[in-house]
Amino acid sequence: MELVKSVMNSRLVKYMKRYCTIFTVDLSAAIGLVHLWNKGYKYLVPTATLCCIGGSYLYCRIKSRDKISPNHAIIIIGCDSGLGYSLALHCRQLGATVIASVLQKDGPGAKKLGQKGVHVFSLDVTNFLDLSHFVDSVRSLLNEENLELRCLINNAAVMIFGEFEWQTHEQIERQLQVNLFGAIRITRELMPMIRIHSSRIIVISSHCKIQPIPGVATYSGTKAGLTAWATALRLELKKYGVKVICFIPGSFIKESNIMAGQAEHFKMMMDSMPEEAKHFYADYFNNYCKYFSSVSQATKLEKLQDPRIYEVFEGALLDKYPSAIYKNESWRYFIYHTLFAITPYCLSDMLVLKFVQGPPWKGPGAMVMNESAEALPDQSK
Repeated sequence: MELVKSVMNSRLVKYMKRYCTIFTVDLSAAIGLVHLWNKGYKYLVPTATLCCIGGSYLYCRIKSRDKISPNHAIIIIGCDSGLGYSLALHCRQLGATVIASVLQKDGPGAKKLGQKGVHVFSLDVTNFLDLSHFVDSVRSLLNEENLELRCLINNAAVMIFGEFEWQTHEQIERQLQVNLFGAIRITRELMPMIRIHSSRIIVISSHCKIQPIPGVATYSGTKAGLTAWATALRLELKKYGVKVICFIPGSFIKESNIMAGQAEHFKMMMDSMPEEAKHFYADYFNNYCKYFSSVSQATKLEKLQDPRIYEVFEGALLDKYPSAIYKNESWRYFIYHTLFAITPYCLSDMLVLKFVQGPPWKGPGAMVMNESAEALPDQSK
């Protein structure tokens, strides 16, 4: 009984939040209509009332949402931890049948999702054989359980911090293969099922697409490319009843493991760096490694705590008339991105650097770089 009350209260709160704008407008309009009536504008009041009713109806119509049922399947790519893991749990709580792909089939994320009733399959989006097996498994599951494919969520991503010249060819290639080509490949392989079920495609984008930042040039490029691809795909698939949406979930690096291997990435950069570059960057590289390694510790596997992420995500998943982009951003991000957009480059570049707050550059060759692994912080502490 308490669980039922909790669910009902939660739904009521969500309903009030979603329609709070129209409630406020209608209340203001009602007060205005009473004022007009008292002032003697009796013929104007019916016309204004009809306009208010029509506007309220259209607003509620636009804001209306579909319902989720157990025979609705949602595919989420990249669910080992972080956002993918959290969205898989949330979609399961909504009542959907969730199909989650993981890189590590025996990892803690896969095991916990399996305990929650999520269908977990192994998938490396850069491996064509894996893709084929995953698609066959999804097709079999949909047919066996008579499921309707409701949505594909492209979430798999790799982010490597480090200036562009430092990153190895393998690191750059990995980000391109997972973030951009991986999403394109899995979507293409699932497209026949997506068309048949008039499904929805949600692409996880990033604020780095809106404003690329130093240190993640390749990552920003993959997210910008992914968004451009999704925009064109949205226009192509609209006539088939397939909706394509970009979802920007916001920043939660400290709650995610997306940077857990950053120390090893820095070591690879140092090992492959030419001698000239080592002397040029010197202590700047070491300071950079220490700074960003401090925020790249592996975190405990937990569901993301920001409730706003799930509120915005539900709009992308359930709105009958969805927007092209859904963003979860704090007032700080909103102000920064507005300033980035309206200020000249000389000022916006300064704001971006202040926003990132990386270690300062003190000139070339300030100190010869320590070529040993001791130059990097010990991640075991």
